This record gives sequence, C-alpha cells and structure tokens, in this order.
Amino acid sequence: MPVKSYRTLHGIRGVAALCIVVLHSPRLFGSAPVFLALAVDLFFALSGFVLAHAYEDRLRRGMTPLAFLRQRWARLYPLYGVGFLLGVAHAVLCIKYNSPTEHWSWGELSITLPFAAFMIPAPVVQGLFPLNGPMWSIFFELLANLLWVVFWRPLQSVKILFGTVLVCGGLYVCALMYVEAPALGLTWTTFPGGLARVCYSFGAGLLVHRLEGKLRTPKIPPLMLMGVLPVMALFSPGPIVQLLSVLLVFPLIVLLGASNEPRAAAQGIYESLGKASYCVYVLHRPLAALLYGAVLQFAGWRLEAIAPWGGLVFLAGLVAGGLVLTDVFETPARRWLTRRLTRKSEEPLRIRVCDGLPRDRVGEDCPTAAQTQASERSM
Repeated sequence: MPVKSYRTLHGIRGVAALCIVVLHSPRLFGSAPVFLALAVDLFFALSGFVLAHAYEDRLRRGMTPLAFLRQRWARLYPLYGVGFLLGVAHAVLCIKYNSPTEHWSWGELSITLPFAAFMIPAPVVQGLFPLNGPMWSIFFELLANLLWVVFWRPLQSVKILFGTVLVCGGLYVCALMYVEAPALGLTWTTFPGGLARVCYSFGAGLLVHRLEGKLRTPKIPPLMLMGVLPVMALFSPGPIVQLLSVLLVFPLIVLLGASNEPRAAAQGIYESLGKASYCVYVLHRPLAALLYGAVLQFAGWRLEAIAPWGGLVFLAGLVAGGLVLTDVFETPARRWLTRRLTRKSEEPLRIRVCDGLPRDRVGEDCPTAAQTQASERSM
C-alpha cells in the first residue's frame, strides 16, 4: 500500500508561516489584516494531525511519554536556540544604541535570559518570550503535546476525543468572550485562554486524523486550500467569522489537505514550503528586528519607505535561507541531540513507521525503522 506524503499539508503550513511573517513585520510590509494571526491555530491543527500520524503506532508499541518529549525537544530546540541568540543580540544592540523603537534594559535582559535559554516563559509583563515573541505558540504546542502523550490511551476513543475537543472549544469561546480579543496566550493574563486555544485546535487535528479515510471528501485543488487563509484575510472578517474559522474552517482545511495531493510537477514547491516553514516561523521576528535596527542605525534609512517591496525581498531571502539552514544545521543538530538524549539500552524496532511524514514543527524526513523507539530520530 503506498504511503501518503501529505504534500498539500506541507504547502498549507508554509503559507501559514509566510502569513505570520507579513503580520509581524509591519515596517517591511505595511499594516496587515489581524486575521492572519489565526495562522497559529491552523498550525496547531496541523500539529495534532501530523503527530497522530507519526506517533500513535509507536505509542501503542510502548514508546514512553519521556521518549516522546525527548524527540519533541530535540526537534524544536536547535532552531529555537538560533532564534534565542538572535533575540539576545537584538536586545543588546537596543541597549547599546538606545533604540528609539524597542526598549530593553540590562535588568530586563538578565531576568529574561535564564528562562528563555530553557524555552520557559519569562516572568515579565511584555510577553512570555520577549526575546522572540512568536515562541509562545511553540511553548503552548509543547504543553498540548505533553497532555496528549499522557492521556493518549483514553483519547484513542473517538467519543472521548470528540468530547474533549468540545469541552476545549467551549472553554476557548468563554475565554474569547472574557478577553474580547483573539490574541490568547501571548501574555500571562491570557495564559488560561491560550491553553484552551491550543488544546482545541490540536485536539481537532487529532480528531481529523482519526476520521481521515472514513469520510468522503471532495476533490479540491491544493492551491485553493493553500490560499484560504490569505484570501480570507483580505476581507478582514469580524470576530464571529474568526471564531468559526478556528472552530470549523481550519480543521476542514486539514481534512481536505490530507485528502488532496498536488500534481507531480508542483510537489517540490509544496515540500520546500513545508521544509522551510519552521525556520521561517522561528527566526523571522528577531531577524526582521535586527535588519530594521541595523539599517536605521548605520544607514539612517527607514524601511517603511520601501514597503512592501523590501518585505518581499526579506521574505524570499528568509525562505531560501530557511531551506539551507534546515539542511546544514537543523537536521544534523536534531539528530545529534536525539543521539545524546537516547538511552543506549533501548532496543530499536525494525519497521518503518513514518514514511511520508510531513516535515513541519512536528517531524523530520522519516528515519529508517531501526531508529524509532530507541533512537527516536524522526523529531
């Protein structure tokens, strides 16, 4: 039986990452629709689907929660570490040159550093990860991963999983009504709402994976599925449509994306977008800040004057650099970390378990079977 590669999900993930870059770089692109912020909810749903695809069989065969979390940490930390160092460099330069755009002090930096180094939210007012703001979603995704791997046995029941998703969806709606803003999870005051937010979308992704193949889905051009998020953003939908997008539209996109594959001629583009997506997401904020500050400080130019053209050049360089950095640094570093974290006494399985696994924030280019339960190298 041929193994599905889910290349359409690669492309959807890549486009979502590009949308986040546009949203977070107003000096390079100009103002962007707030709706693009919901790309993280699409990420969460994709993560739930792909983690279920990659790990449910291994969990049934005895993979422990600790082994799973080792793989997740090894998968996410190398590029997170690069973003952390870039964020530190930006903060130091802001202090040294008394930046007019972003305020930092040595005291704030010294408080933030030890927490950020271990991928832990910092006890500061300006956000959970002030050195690299988008990392809040990675942290919440890890929390969802932890909850899933601890309770994965009861969640094997579709009824229990569906009930859990409904409860999380209800808590998410309540949090939105209380905060009256979709940006749940970015700060300590919205932390509970952020947890409900990620648990709903992640759980919906798990549910979509469970139902895939059991539901008839129409043939939808993959390019159309990739364009749903940015096209919807152009119409600046209101709160109700935003909520329905998270609750219904994004899980539906994942389901349809898993069921429709691009033509052979376009497959490389979809795979490249997915391959670069995590690097693009984790590095864009500190890189954009460093670029803007350097040009302003040393050349006296404000990049707003050439928006969005300067942003498009930045975006192209970010994707190209992400592809290179993934190959020459992220993949070798992840494998090295996995070897260091793996217990030598574990006996490797001799079957293939994740061929065709999409490469997003949740997996790697599928390893051979001898590295599944012992080496845990697919993350």
